[in-house]
Amino acid sequence: MIKDKISLEKLLQRMYWIEAEMEQLGTWEARIEMMEDNVAALETLSHDSDQHGEIIKKWLIKGNINIPTEAPPGLPKHIFDFDGLASPEMFRIIMKYEILAMNVYKDMSNTDPEIIKELLPEENDASDFLSDMEQLIKDESMHAGICKKQIGGFTKVMY
Repeated sequence: MIKDKISLEKLLQRMYWIEAEMEQLGTWEARIEMMEDNVAALETLSHDSDQHGEIIKKWLIKGNINIPTEAPPGLPKHIFDFDGLASPEMFRIIMKYEILAMNVYKDMSNTDPEIIKELLPEENDASDFLSDMEQLIKDESMHAGICKKQIGGFTKVMY
């Protein structure tokens, strides 16, 4: 459970960066390497990452938290290198980040309610925030499933 405002703020910034920058770059790099293979799955992941970035951005703005313009501390500037990898291997790597995102959204949904109220004092914001986190958890779970399907028998990561 997240028990302080600074931890929640940092997680929101990191997740914004992951959704808006890292996952987008990853899906584009994968698309370049795969060409026509698996484009529909990558489109879904890319489209949803755009939406997730906007959801997190909304909470950064409401919480009066700086929107990162470069990788926040604790995150590498670049995470994906798909050069020479087969399609299942690329999806295995992407799946790790989908599972990471799902777990971080679960952590954020388990934030001490007083911390959420401290960050988001406006009426209904706390419940709207939790509702968004629940939707993000569902989406990331679905993304992990999409990746798992693309991986087939190649899977190594379990959640």
